[in-house]
Amino acid sequence: MADGGARLSNTMDGEDIRASFWFDVGALVRDKCVADWESWRAIPKKLKIHMIDELAAIDNMFKSRFREWKFDNQRAAKLQQEPELLAEE
Repeated sequence: MADGGARLSNTMDGEDIRASFWFDVGALVRDKCVADWESWRAIPKKLKIHMIDELAAIDNMFKSRFREWKFDNQRAAKLQQEPELLAEE
């Protein structure tokens, strides 16, 4: 799971990120919450909290990447619009 961030930072292709995300979530579930449990209630609370924290870390990573992508796109759009605005004035 530790290499998930490095793998994501190296690729920005949507399919690679999506596949990596599902691989990491699947690995987390297989490692931390094996299918032996009869129900979610049977899983120890400590294990549930650990799993939720791991999923929250993945969510935060995606939020951060989205903000970076959005900022980069807004900056690029602004840079493309500035020459047009200067020409009009």
